[in-house]
Amino acid sequence: MTAYDFFLADYQHVSLMEYPGKISSIAFTHGCNIRCRYCHNPYLAVGRKGSNRLADFLDYLNGKDIEAVAVTGGEPLFSKNLHLFLDDLKSRGLAVKLDTNGFLPVKLAKILDAGLADYVAVDLKSFSPDDLKSIVRTPHKHNSFYKTIEALKIFGVPFEVRHTMWKMPEEADIAAVAGYVGDAPFYVQTLRDSRMLDKSFKPEIFDKSGAIKLIEKYFNNVRVR
Repeated sequence: MTAYDFFLADYQHVSLMEYPGKISSIAFTHGCNIRCRYCHNPYLAVGRKGSNRLADFLDYLNGKDIEAVAVTGGEPLFSKNLHLFLDDLKSRGLAVKLDTNGFLPVKLAKILDAGLADYVAVDLKSFSPDDLKSIVRTPHKHNSFYKTIEALKIFGVPFEVRHTMWKMPEEADIAAVAGYVGDAPFYVQTLRDSRMLDKSFKPEIFDKSGAIKLIEKYFNNVRVR
């Protein structure tokens, strides 16, 4: 039993890649405020909760050579009492990496203000408003993404931006986002052709090298892989 109410869907014991420069565990929350058509973790976004793994995870952390925990989902900021979980991790001397879809900037700002996140990864779902509406299937706007980036800059928390390539963006849209993100790392990943939330979704590309080279051309000061 734990002294607070927080639901943890699952966890991964060890990752050498999830938190830059640190040995980490990965904690998976349940639930999401958007419905990305290409989501490859539908059981975390819309599936049943299953059993709460929180107590097991906290017990696992005891005595392990883990330096950080990467909290992902689902959308962690959508979870009830996330701040209590993050505070618990910090009290154990662990660094916290928080993944977010960028659509809950007010909740993120509260976490940052409390000093509960050391590194944040922000998803960019699309480069244009029309594409955003198509892919997330909710009324969310790009304005939330920009407010998320603004909050990270205000609080001085290191962050990266990530984009899953599902269609070729317009050059002007790429340039606009790059100008706002600035020097933060920008990572492009290819789309996985499996476990999509929308099984009828037919993305324009599953990219090879061409799309990544196009992105790299317009992000002169951003690391792209």
